[in-house]
Amino acid sequence: MRWTCLLMGFLFLTFLPARAGHSPPKVVLRVHVQAPGEGQSPLEVTTVAIPPDGEKIQVRTLPEVTEHDLVDVQQDASGVVHLLFNHVGQVNLSAVTAQNQGRILVVLIDGYVVYAPLIDEQITNGELDLPRPISSQVLQLLQEVARKNVRQAAKT
Repeated sequence: MRWTCLLMGFLFLTFLPARAGHSPPKVVLRVHVQAPGEGQSPLEVTTVAIPPDGEKIQVRTLPEVTEHDLVDVQQDASGVVHLLFNHVGQVNLSAVTAQNQGRILVVLIDGYVVYAPLIDEQITNGELDLPRPISSQVLQLLQEVARKNVRQAAKT
């Protein structure tokens, strides 16, 4: 009897988020900043390999901005992908680039590093530009997430 109750409770909790309308994103965008140095807890930092040579750096585990902050995604004719963030994302991006100049900003899509520039100036306009094209499927998924975020913001 006890195992039956535990199993039923587990199944209920497993399927609750899907029923409540909280489906996981179809694409995951995370922007992290290089951690300031040694001596930090493994819970605070994560090791990431930076392409093309696989240099490993430690970044803050919690992302500075995510796909939940996106409001627009466009790719221009030269292949540059423009990620535009909402007010929260803009403030976070501005703060992290102001306070961490000389460190690396790491942009991951679905767990893969797509861009890792050295922070040399503050980004105040809420737009992060990826200099290389991404797949059309990923671009479309990011655009769908951005549209969904805009619709949700309009409801509040």
